[in-house]
Amino acid sequence: MSSRLLSWKRRYLFYVQDPISTSNLLQVPNTSSFELKIMELPLSFSFQNWDIRYNVLKSDNTSASSRKAKCVVFVHGTPWSSIVFKPTIEALLAKGSYQILVYDLPGYGQSQHLDDSRSATVPESGFLGDTSVKFQALALSELLKHAKLDGKTGNPAPAVMAHDIAGTIVLRAHLLHECEFDTMMLVDANCVLPWGDGFYKLARSESRTFLQLPPSIFEAVVRAVTQSAVHDPRVLLAGWEDALVKPWIEGDGEGQRSFVRQIAQANDGDVAEMLDADFYGRVRCDVKVVWGEQDQWIPREKVEDFIKRLGEKFKEKAFIPDAGHLVMLDQPGRFAIEVFGWLTRFGSPKSFAQS
Repeated sequence: MSSRLLSWKRRYLFYVQDPISTSNLLQVPNTSSFELKIMELPLSFSFQNWDIRYNVLKSDNTSASSRKAKCVVFVHGTPWSSIVFKPTIEALLAKGSYQILVYDLPGYGQSQHLDDSRSATVPESGFLGDTSVKFQALALSELLKHAKLDGKTGNPAPAVMAHDIAGTIVLRAHLLHECEFDTMMLVDANCVLPWGDGFYKLARSESRTFLQLPPSIFEAVVRAVTQSAVHDPRVLLAGWEDALVKPWIEGDGEGQRSFVRQIAQANDGDVAEMLDADFYGRVRCDVKVVWGEQDQWIPREKVEDFIKRLGEKFKEKAFIPDAGHLVMLDQPGRFAIEVFGWLTRFGSPKSFAQS
């Protein structure tokens, strides 16, 4: 038996035998009747004209003898929304005691509303509202202060999970805006250069052309992008594809503008700043890296490069077979095991909040 297979078997047996963490862990919620109510974001935080939508979810099975809940923050990437974390959040809420903050990045999903009445002029780019990684990091830091989850003045320092560009967003919030985190799990994270494939480079350079695409053609483009992010196309048949593309194809063209804007505003300099100053070597918490082995968006060598830059704060990696860029959807059961393992092995009391 290979060492890799043996390691996976041991981890599987550990969680199967653990009475706290395993019941329902491998029973991924049925998505045949696609229900997104749990991912509604009823709370609002206003920041620089953006209406940032978020929610705080709490496990309902916290015992009277254990009134502390572990705080976990989920940060999605592009071109997604927080719904990509639905299976994982449901698994956490089903077992253990957790307080989860989940939100949509400004300009994404349920956070697309921008109060442009205060904007005197339209920028040369033609896009009102900043959605760059640099801005997203600032917005995250302010949201965490608002939610009292920034690790300062007695506030919990949450465990944070970041996917795709959210890896850089979270690292900037941590290293440049002084957010304290208990531990990080970076999933198929885009933290080194170059950024983007051929499509993203084209959309960035020809943003005005993409804004003028007929709705039906634009929808086909968004669906093709979504399909390329999974290894098994059957994953999308249960309602996931429609749910993932919905924010971009509704709103009488506003979704299309939002989609193009977040690509057009992607700035390599937001990553180059971190790389040139060797900021990744200054991370102050333990980091776990997860990657889908069939990820067509982020090659393995970029992941390995990033791991080297983390230095001693890199603690564990999990390269998951038969999974693409949306590893949490391709392999939700295996991914949940990695999440529970991360929270169990690398968490500390500073992430606890009174439940």
